[in-house]
Amino acid sequence: MTEDTTYEQPINDGQQGSDGQPALPEDRNRELFKPLTIVIFIVLAALTVHMFAYPLHRTFLSWGSEHHYNDNGPYIFGGAVLLVFWLRKKLRALPKTINYWGLALVVCALLWSIAFKRGDINAMQTIGFVGLVWALCLYLGGWLVARTMMFPLFLSLFSVQWGLASSVVSLKMRLVSTEFACWFINVTGKPFDIQVLRQGTNVSMVDMPDLAFDVAAACSGLQSLLMTSVLALLMCYLVLRTWWKRLIMLALVAPIAILNNSLRIVLIAYSGTFFTWIEHALGLSEGWGRSVAFGAFHEYPGIFVYTMGFVLVWLTAHYLERLPGIERVDWLRRKAEKKARKEAEAARKAAGEAGAPTADDESAAADGEPVAHEEPKDYSFYGRLWKHALLSCALVLAANRMGEHAKLNITPTVALASTNMMTLVVGKEGFRPQVVPSIVAFPLVLGGRGCVNQAVSQEELKQLPDDTEYFRGLYIPTNVYNACAHAVRAMLFTTDPSNDLARTLVDALSPVTDGQMTNAALVAGLTNMAAQLRENLAQAPHMAPLLIDLAMMQISRLARTSDSVLLAIVQNNTDQHSIHPPEACFPAQGWSIDDVKPAQVTLGSQVVDVARLDVGFRQEGVKECVVYWYQCEGEGGQRVYATRNYPWLPFKTALDLILRGRSSRWAFVRLSTPVDEGTTYDEAFGRLCDFIKSAEPYLVY
Repeated sequence: MTEDTTYEQPINDGQQGSDGQPALPEDRNRELFKPLTIVIFIVLAALTVHMFAYPLHRTFLSWGSEHHYNDNGPYIFGGAVLLVFWLRKKLRALPKTINYWGLALVVCALLWSIAFKRGDINAMQTIGFVGLVWALCLYLGGWLVARTMMFPLFLSLFSVQWGLASSVVSLKMRLVSTEFACWFINVTGKPFDIQVLRQGTNVSMVDMPDLAFDVAAACSGLQSLLMTSVLALLMCYLVLRTWWKRLIMLALVAPIAILNNSLRIVLIAYSGTFFTWIEHALGLSEGWGRSVAFGAFHEYPGIFVYTMGFVLVWLTAHYLERLPGIERVDWLRRKAEKKARKEAEAARKAAGEAGAPTADDESAAADGEPVAHEEPKDYSFYGRLWKHALLSCALVLAANRMGEHAKLNITPTVALASTNMMTLVVGKEGFRPQVVPSIVAFPLVLGGRGCVNQAVSQEELKQLPDDTEYFRGLYIPTNVYNACAHAVRAMLFTTDPSNDLARTLVDALSPVTDGQMTNAALVAGLTNMAAQLRENLAQAPHMAPLLIDLAMMQISRLARTSDSVLLAIVQNNTDQHSIHPPEACFPAQGWSIDDVKPAQVTLGSQVVDVARLDVGFRQEGVKECVVYWYQCEGEGGQRVYATRNYPWLPFKTALDLILRGRSSRWAFVRLSTPVDEGTTYDEAFGRLCDFIKSAEPYLVY
């Protein structure tokens, strides 16, 4: 389905040009339709960027995000643009046609984008943007132009952050890289008495416990994987043409990326050990070795491993090219031509004729051979192109309006009651007050336990939309809660300067904690905390409620018993994104997941599937039983939906938005309780189930 673009030479009207040659008539296609088409293309580009402004802006922000999942995004995007610039002469020389299959794909790309704009899935909208650009190339330029643009556009997708997929892949790579690196260090370090311990992505030296570090998201190897993949694809595109050679190249991408990142971890661990040994041997200031190892030697190994990865990919392509195949034939031909040119140049130099005109050239010039005139350029294509470009503008404009209407025309689901409240937010700088949308559906006393408000992580506030609503409550037995409240009042509001605030606290809590609150260091810490809280209260009396929350939070954690339950909820408002499951973040924080079991709980007279995790933090000797689910409006009038199969739920939510115009308003609900030496995971799970029964009237929408 292409339109013929045969160029017909304009008829000469008999006029003469200034050089005596017949003059061509005025070409309306060149004088009118070419500049008109250029203007329409500019408008088309502006409309397309406007339609995809939000996902493109999110991609731009991901290039500088603190997780560093997509730090190489601008370089990959710049490389794709440079590749198009490198292909510009080829694109200009290709014959252009109007391909109506491209028009059909333009419509499909726009419908795709409208659907996922309604579903609010940015990564899919970005795919729609790239697909639309390629479909426009096919429609307005023909198959040859679209085929030439296919690889640069595909390459640009590597500059996009894929949301949850990035964090999940990053975590897997962190775990694999850390495990391999620790195994390598323990094997090679035996002669030097260098051994390491691994807990999740935390690495610590056996003989130097202070020399510990975490393989953070920025060091996960995801960036190395992306850049190695991009380089391998470039080698496949530019050098390799045999399918099995390309498969070999792509199969080596993941091993090379993991090897590079593991080597970086090994270098950091060895350099930390070496410089710490120098610090002790020379009596340098404490922490000098750690600062050097995790400073300069944290950055420079990255340059080394990146270079090594690029060299490995290039060597692989270099030797694959020389194996039997089309590439080897081309390589041998280029080699023979290069050798022939060198021999010819050497022969001319030997004869003293290098660079001088030959006798044949001089005689040909003397004979006055006619000079060929350049054929006039064909501008007839613009006479038809402007109409199709204008149609594309109309389609994009209509799709943009439809997308805005589709986004607004969504029926929300009633969710847990919430309001804006002054809340404690914890970050690297400590605690600070901030107005946060907070869920207020839960009572102060629930299931024989009192609720102690917990701080919200500043990290979480940055990751999720501004209208996300939170609840963090540690429910502790009422006798412990009352003792904590009494101690806090004594700490903050006593007027007797001789009163030993810490001792008052210990005396209040000892009866309910079996005398475990008598540690001298603990008393000293509580004394300092009491003095700081009273000083803050004197400076800002209006902050008394938050200071009480802070004191209760700190003390309740110290007095936490096995009968306590932490309830955490993250609920979305207009945006249907939620946080990742604990399987993604717990191992990265050093927790070991001993077991993952499907479980069932009763919610709203329904028995629903949830996820149960038995986890432990072996370095601290802590164990917990965790239950979580994602909750939204269910099918057939059911008010609660829960699942342990998290990867499936975002697609269900998107389909509900796209096909039914219903926002499920799904939320993340997590409960956890400690597992002491005298109890089992099953007993802890039973305790959580009992608490869920008490909380059921408030959890059900």
